[in-house]
Amino acid sequence: MLGFILAAVLLAAPEQTWCMSDSSRLVASKAIAIAAGGGGDVVTASVLTAMLRRRFGTDIIALMSFSWDRLIVDPTPGPRSRSDFDGLIHHGLVAEVTESTRLRGPGWSTLPPLVPHLALPLLLMDPTGGAMDLAAQVRSAAQAFNADALIVVDVGGDILAEGHEAGLRSPLADSLALAAAIQSGLSVQLLIAGVGLDGELTPAELRTLLHRQNSTVVTELDADDVSMVADVWDWHPSEANGIFCIAAQGWRGTVETQRGAIISVTDDATVVYAVDASGVAAHSLAADLLDTMSLEQVEQRVRARRGYSDIDTERHRLSAHWEQSTVDSIDGIDRYAHAASFHGVDALTIRRVLELAGALGAGAGDALRDQLRRERPSNMRPPLYLVRHPHMPVDGVHKTGLF
Repeated sequence: MLGFILAAVLLAAPEQTWCMSDSSRLVASKAIAIAAGGGGDVVTASVLTAMLRRRFGTDIIALMSFSWDRLIVDPTPGPRSRSDFDGLIHHGLVAEVTESTRLRGPGWSTLPPLVPHLALPLLLMDPTGGAMDLAAQVRSAAQAFNADALIVVDVGGDILAEGHEAGLRSPLADSLALAAAIQSGLSVQLLIAGVGLDGELTPAELRTLLHRQNSTVVTELDADDVSMVADVWDWHPSEANGIFCIAAQGWRGTVETQRGAIISVTDDATVVYAVDASGVAAHSLAADLLDTMSLEQVEQRVRARRGYSDIDTERHRLSAHWEQSTVDSIDGIDRYAHAASFHGVDALTIRRVLELAGALGAGAGDALRDQLRRERPSNMRPPLYLVRHPHMPVDGVHKTGLF
């Protein structure tokens, strides 16, 4: 049944004129960009929209995203809905986030403070009604902003996952976003940036999936492309997106991220791939979510494949008194960083440092960031905390990675 639904949706999608040279995966001339993973993916989507407009004449007219932040920012498990916010601007079925929009209750959303950095309307994706309702929101956004296509943006590449991969941790948002985009009936393009920077799928898995979906290289980003969002990482907790941007600035090396995952930042980190959206949707977790009508049903489908959902993981972490402190002082951070450097690590993410210190909540995190800026300024290069001299690309030394 799901296969029939997918086929019907794809057949119903309107024809679109495409306008990009140097790639068989072409980007629509007028589109809404969907940040598949929410959170930091909004920043990368914004970076890519500017690049697409400048280099290929593509007109991106709005961004869409979930509000789903780390528990240190928003202690409520799972993505937030429209009813969780004050100060939204409504456009039919979809709501726009402004700089003055506020999350009700404890915690905060990273979306409102991103608004000044985006230069485009930012629309909230509400997952409450599953992929079917989310698709209606997407269609409403397209009508309100006169768009005729969608560009789904994923950082890391876990949107490609088929569901059996051992390292896969957070497929729900990406899969639901792609399912809703396909279900909307609009033309859909999928761009994947910073392949492997989320530390979920292995390089071998990513190579296989990219080849299977006939991916093509759209561009490689550089420092100019990310300059407008460089100061976002002074406060934003996203790791994969932050590493993607600092890689575009030229940084290369080995990074330890949350829960001790190790990421190698090579020249591959700055590559952006175009991938067949319908092919990915048909062979990934998105296929299971196409006809869902509630977030609970989305979770049930993900559990059926994975045994648990991303939101279950957050619930467990809260009940288990997550983020226990490993280091208890700046000196403790120094000792941990020194030991990490002997294991080949060039930098920790600041998110990892906060995790090690048990800096729970936005207030504690901000306080530790401020202290590190004062007492360890040479280590601070947001989103990274350097533990030894950073590696820069010289004579192609770092021309290694996925391919």
